[in-house]
Amino acid sequence: MTFDFLSLVKKQYRTVPLEGDFIQPSKIEGKEQILWVGCSDSSVEETDVLDVPREEIFVHRNLGNIISNGDLSSESAIEWCLDLLKVKHIIVCGHYDCALIDKGDGSALGGWHKLHELNESHLSKSDSSLNYECRHRKLEEVYVLAEVDWLKRQPSVRRAMEEEGLKLHAFVYDKERNVGYRLVEEQ
Repeated sequence: MTFDFLSLVKKQYRTVPLEGDFIQPSKIEGKEQILWVGCSDSSVEETDVLDVPREEIFVHRNLGNIISNGDLSSESAIEWCLDLLKVKHIIVCGHYDCALIDKGDGSALGGWHKLHELNESHLSKSDSSLNYECRHRKLEEVYVLAEVDWLKRQPSVRRAMEEEGLKLHAFVYDKERNVGYRLVEEQ
């Protein structure tokens, strides 16, 4: 399965401030209902973003919240949460000021350096006035949307979406402002 990196970079979306009650707590106490995919170096606590009890969130952290790299740990977490826990939501949450984007030379990202290059090229053509911080933030958002796009194409995820009503969400957290944002794709 290959990515159309250019369409990911050009994807239209908006950032919407995330309300803590975006996902309601489960009616079954202690039942995990969310798979949270976050960044290994992030200091973002899932319960800082959502008003959901900690025991309702299964957390999987990976370098740069990248799950589409063929990593057995990521694949296992996804299958466990879908097949055994029957989660209702998968959240991919990136964070602004991610060191992977600043310092990643492409080797740790696998093919993701292509996405980085295309994003820079696209931003240069579409809006060359964007400063470094805006470009960095945009790239983090594109990475998160790319991971959600990859998830949507996985057979087990598609099946859970169709048969069990699984919902996928793209979030980005701004540690400086202590605010989470939903990335909402335009139709």
